[in-house]
Amino acid sequence: MARKPRKQKTRNTAKVADEPIAESSSIPRPALLLALAIVLLILGLTVGVVIDVASRPEPAAVRETASAQQPARPSRNVPATRIEAPRAPSIFDVPEDAVSETGEDAPAEVAPVIPALSPLALNAAPVDVPADWPVIAIVIDDMGLDKRRTGKVLALPGPLTVSYLTYADDLNAQARRAIDAGHEVMAHIPMEPMGNADPGPGALLSSGSPADLREQLDQYLNGWTGYVGINNHMGSKLTSDRAAMDVVMMELKSRGLMWLDSRTDSSTVGETAAGAIGVPHMGRDVFLDNEDDEQAITAQLAKVESIARREGYAVAIGHPRDATLTALAKWMATLNDKGIGLVPVTEALRRRTERRG
Repeated sequence: MARKPRKQKTRNTAKVADEPIAESSSIPRPALLLALAIVLLILGLTVGVVIDVASRPEPAAVRETASAQQPARPSRNVPATRIEAPRAPSIFDVPEDAVSETGEDAPAEVAPVIPALSPLALNAAPVDVPADWPVIAIVIDDMGLDKRRTGKVLALPGPLTVSYLTYADDLNAQARRAIDAGHEVMAHIPMEPMGNADPGPGALLSSGSPADLREQLDQYLNGWTGYVGINNHMGSKLTSDRAAMDVVMMELKSRGLMWLDSRTDSSTVGETAAGAIGVPHMGRDVFLDNEDDEQAITAQLAKVESIARREGYAVAIGHPRDATLTALAKWMATLNDKGIGLVPVTEALRRRTERRG
């Protein structure tokens, strides 16, 4: 007898396929809901952790690594990359009535302090001279205008101290070339002379207010780096004005710079004003080339030697003139045999400070 088709089983299979899957599962409904809740909880915690990590500040280790990748402070033995320290608070930030004049009862001189991060310390040229040798600093003023002669000065064996007129152009590049050549740099500030001589544009004038003097100094000293201090271009009138020089010295102290008095007139009070508030300072001993003649300049160099042997140090000022450069080149070649060291002005300043205790 033939079998009949199993129609009922086919109908049951179709019915199961049309039912919800959950109902066909062997897992009890409460357990399934619990498992789903746990999965959602874990997913939520994971997303929260990711968002929290992404929003956290940069870890200290990462910041330190980034900082380590920044350019390091240059070594004093790599003068080509010397920089000025961040500018100290200026006298501009001090009320006018806080600037007091030095009275007769004030001490004659305050011992200078040279901060390690001051431009004076950072920009000083290295020295390699026996400690017991007398030393001479040769300062060449009026640098920067006559490019040909400026280049000839830089070609001389150093270290010389080269003082750039602050109205010369491209001062940063010019100062960098001088430092690359092994010399030390100063800012040569135009100051008011006696008589009708022209000191150049923007000179410091005794008729100017304290604010005027500070503003002009700010214009001359900002925007370029590498110098250790300033000396005066002309300035016989301004440097004899104590009130004006007090303003200048307070600005130098705020910036960490030295003062070299060119002593263009015997009535100068520049060193007195500097000493009263502790600005590192010294003065010129000999002008080399008041007479623009090689033989006369050689005689002046002999005077400088005599002073250095007597005092332990001496400072001479000359200019970028052909006769001066010729005389200097010949004279420099004799120094080692004489046991005399050619040094930057900062070393002469150090010897002076050390000697005065």
